[in-house]
Amino acid sequence: MISVCGRYPVRMREVRKERVTVTMPADEAAAVRRFVDAGGAESVSAYVAEAVRGRLARDRALLALNELYARRGVRMDPEHHAWAREVLGVAPAGPMS
Repeated sequence: MISVCGRYPVRMREVRKERVTVTMPADEAAAVRRFVDAGGAESVSAYVAEAVRGRLARDRALLALNELYARRGVRMDPEHHAWAREVLGVAPAGPMS
């Protein structure tokens, strides 16, 4: 929940965070560090968290589309999935495959 104090939003509760370890290609990790060092993100963690939020939003949108089709009794064909993935920017490999 967010309230407004003056002109700035204030979080009513702190978001619980959890430390995780990820493995990624070295060149991508180096690129993220360079981006952070150049001021493009607060930290590597912030950069990765933002990327994960974006991916989750796209995956949820694709799931909602699947549910909409299911409520109408229609199963999405592979062509529908390909179109939705292209529009939403969701990679073919994942929970919605």
